[in-house]
Amino acid sequence: MPIDERRGMGLEPDRSSRHSIGIHAAPAEVYHALTDPGTLCRWFAAEAGLDARAGGEYRWVFETAPDAGDEGRVESAGTVIGVSPGELLRLSAMVDGQETEIEFRCEPWRDGTLFTLTHSGLPGEESWDATFRSIDQGWASETQTLKLYLERARGMVRRSTQHEARLPATAEDLFECVSSRAGLEGWLAERAAADGAPGGELRLEWPDRPAVTGHFAVWDPDRFLVMTWEGVTPAVVRLWLEEVEGGGETLLSLEHRQFAPDASPPAPFDWPGALRRLHGMLSARAAG
Repeated sequence: MPIDERRGMGLEPDRSSRHSIGIHAAPAEVYHALTDPGTLCRWFAAEAGLDARAGGEYRWVFETAPDAGDEGRVESAGTVIGVSPGELLRLSAMVDGQETEIEFRCEPWRDGTLFTLTHSGLPGEESWDATFRSIDQGWASETQTLKLYLERARGMVRRSTQHEARLPATAEDLFECVSSRAGLEGWLAERAAADGAPGGELRLEWPDRPAVTGHFAVWDPDRFLVMTWEGVTPAVVRLWLEEVEGGGETLLSLEHRQFAPDASPPAPFDWPGALRRLHGMLSARAAG
């Protein structure tokens, strides 16, 4: 049956979130990180179960607010609908009542793996734009986290903290503050070097702690930014920007996902202090 007969004349076709990345790990190692519940809990989900056979079931539990108990937990579950061990895993996934499909593909690439993630079957209607954007941003950052884990944090323990701040700036101005040398030196680090572009290099220096080097792993101007910090305790820093209705203010949501060698919590980063400095810097700009 033609697609417009199934879904109504004039409706937009389904769309897909697709991300590919080279990982310096063998395809079997990448596949293991995607299918082994214990490993999934180290880099991806708070809880995970997966029976990697056709017809098997999977369950992922995410902590969106670690201190909020059950109210801060989100669960995703479904069925394995296709599998080729070491190469391919295909899952069903319900999203807001819509049946969709997630595919993980691992292909040999140079000295490692070309990993491709595709989440398909997401409706193309305008009412789904925000949902699609959220899913696409999530998968873009999770592929980067998988790469960081396998290349720099394998076997380590993950810890996440979340922070929010309502800031007196437009999303455009705030994005400049979190992605440029001058902006970062105003609130996050004493000295910074930043190649403001997708995949650009990043270096942050402080007088009282080791410097951090990394990359701008995901770059969605004025909406979403992901930095990888690739030091002794590797980390992924995710920043979401949402302008407050009426303009002039932006809500910044931040997740710092750190990896540590053991179960002892890594040294916390002073994000509350940094965000206060960012607020003060933007307030001074607005006043001046």
